[in-house]
This record gives sequence, C-alpha cells and structure tokens, in this order.
Amino acid sequence: MWKAFVFGAVVAGAIGPIALLVFGTAARQGFVAGAFAGLGAALADFLYALAAFSIGALVMPLVAAHEKPIAVGCALLLIGLGAAMLLRLARGNVEAAMARPAAKALPTFLLTIVNPMTLVVFAGIVPQLPVAGSFAKAAARALALAAGSAVVQLAIAGSGAALGRAMPGENGRRAITAAAAAGIVAFGIYGLASAF
Repeated sequence: MWKAFVFGAVVAGAIGPIALLVFGTAARQGFVAGAFAGLGAALADFLYALAAFSIGALVMPLVAAHEKPIAVGCALLLIGLGAAMLLRLARGNVEAAMARPAAKALPTFLLTIVNPMTLVVFAGIVPQLPVAGSFAKAAARALALAAGSAVVQLAIAGSGAALGRAMPGENGRRAITAAAAAGIVAFGIYGLASAF
C-alpha cells in the first residue's frame, strides 16, 4: 500500500502542464480553486490506477497501442488551452470563472486522463505493483495512489496560492497567467513534436 502512495506522490510531483495549471490556478484564484484543479488530476490518477491494478495487464496494452493519436490529441488540447488563456489575458479577462472553483477540476481531470505520459507511467506500474486479484484490493491500492497524488497536488496549489498572495493585484495575476499559459503551450508544442 505504501508503494502505491509513494508512486502517486512521485507521479504528481513531475513538473509538467498539469502542475503548471494547478499552480497558476491557485496563484490567480486562491488555494480552493487550485485545490479543486489538483484534485481533478488526482481523480484521473485514481481511475488509471484502478484500471492498472484490476485489469491493467489486459487494458493498458490495448490503450498503449493508440499512443500516437492520443499524444497528438493531448498536445493539441494543451496548445488550445494555453492559447485560450493567452487570448483571455489579451482581452483583459483574467478573472473569468472565479466564482466556481469546483469547475477547475474538470480541465485538469481531462488533461490528465488523456495525457499519453500518464498512460505510459501507469502501464509501467503494472509489473511494479501487480494486479491485485480482487476489486477491493485494487480499489484500496488505487485510493492509496490517489492519496499520494492528492497530497502533492495540494502542496502545488498551496505554493501557487502563496505566490498569488505575494504578487497581488492585476499585474501580478496577469504575469502568472501569461507564464502558466506560455508553459502549457510549450508543453503542447513539445508533445506534438515528440509524437512525430
């Protein structure tokens, strides 16, 4: 069980587009919004872990067979998300959708679930933490992994919220938004280039 928790923390700790999205959301809109964004990613990690621990030996190779189209789609999604953030910034609408922090979970959930690197990482975990043998054991291991992921995601959200407090005001939020959006676009472009 502890291996699953540690693995979840390590997966969440990898700095990539999801971490940037969680950090930037928390910096602009506060810890609660960032926490929801991070928990969306942890939920996707839970679902992948549940599949890996219960029927991973059968399912993961089938999904991995479509890695290239998934990688291209995810890269385009990242580029679109980053571009939308930059367009909103150019229009002066940094505060959009601040009233519903829970809605921040959906983008990170979707980006994590379609991220080809998440697929590869979870396909690799199957030999390390073998198929559980029962759904109850698989669910318990998946929850442990998701808990490790959630702890790190909440730490990222806390760091983002601290930066947001240190850089208050419109100019601070605009700088954070621009940096996060540019990073997300860069990850998307890199992913697109790597897919070919």
